[in-house]
Amino acid sequence: MVASSSPNTVSALVEEAAETLIDALGDWYEKQRDSRDNVNSNVMCAGLYMTEFLAEHFPLKPEHYQTRSQVKTASGKQAQKLLAQHGEERKFTSEGGRTSRATLDHANSLADLLNTKGDEADLGALTDLERTTLAALLQQWFVERVQEDFFGRKRIEAEINPDNPVRTTVAALIEAGRVRGGNTAGAIAQHLVGAKLKIRFPGEDVNVESYTTADVQTGRAGDYQIGDTAIHVTMSPGEKVFLDRCVDNLNHGYRPRVLVPEGRVAAAVQLAENYDLADRVAIQSIEDFIGTNIEEVGGFSKSGVRERLRELLTEYNARIETAEADQSLKILLPENL
Repeated sequence: MVASSSPNTVSALVEEAAETLIDALGDWYEKQRDSRDNVNSNVMCAGLYMTEFLAEHFPLKPEHYQTRSQVKTASGKQAQKLLAQHGEERKFTSEGGRTSRATLDHANSLADLLNTKGDEADLGALTDLERTTLAALLQQWFVERVQEDFFGRKRIEAEINPDNPVRTTVAALIEAGRVRGGNTAGAIAQHLVGAKLKIRFPGEDVNVESYTTADVQTGRAGDYQIGDTAIHVTMSPGEKVFLDRCVDNLNHGYRPRVLVPEGRVAAAVQLAENYDLADRVAIQSIEDFIGTNIEEVGGFSKSGVRERLRELLTEYNARIETAEADQSLKILLPENL
């Protein structure tokens, strides 16, 4: 199905039909919220699938969209494909509603709604191309619901045990970011470092910018600058961070420090040696840089470390709130904190 259409190619009839159907879909969708104001992903999957079937069929009949026990084509792969057609690449539900009977119930309910409101909007008068355009508009509406009610509310989850070394929590959060994919792990690492610096140096103006904001755009010597030290947070150390950023730091009187995941420390050290910077650039794992400081300011006591770990994650979430459009980067704080 065509994922989007230029406004100039959308006929007045399609626009009117889309407005009528989206109003009805909005009412239907809101009725699917539970007592905690959440919407199950099966609802969203049903919407993605049924708008896809609408591109080919109207009115929608059971043989168009269902097998004996489930919605045709329902799978995590299909849901991901439909989202990607609208530019949404983040990992959605792995099952795509395939194993839940509720998905088929939602599909039947949507078929009734689309048929009834579609008759009112005279969908039968649309050409095949117009119906495909309409279906794409309706599917985009469901994609936006996924972005708002799934990605927008789903926080980063990892095993967080305050009785363990703090570095293990940091490592678990970075790994959760890797699993989610994209730049998530890098964003988590950078904002955790910023949160740690704010706790360690409460009197400093620790900058808060989006993960994608480059140092040169802000005039900073690194991702963070404390005193005369320029701090660079990178998931994959390479020539740019050493020969561009660190050398520039040294030329301007800064002390460069490169933070990388534990598994990349050896590689970073080797690169620094290759570039004759081993004695001039500090290299440390992100996990230890954050973990050791949090335990120190927590007084190395169980209660103190627990309190400071919670402060770290709370500060991290506040920084995400301020700097990132993607609020799903927030961390879910466990009850044991």
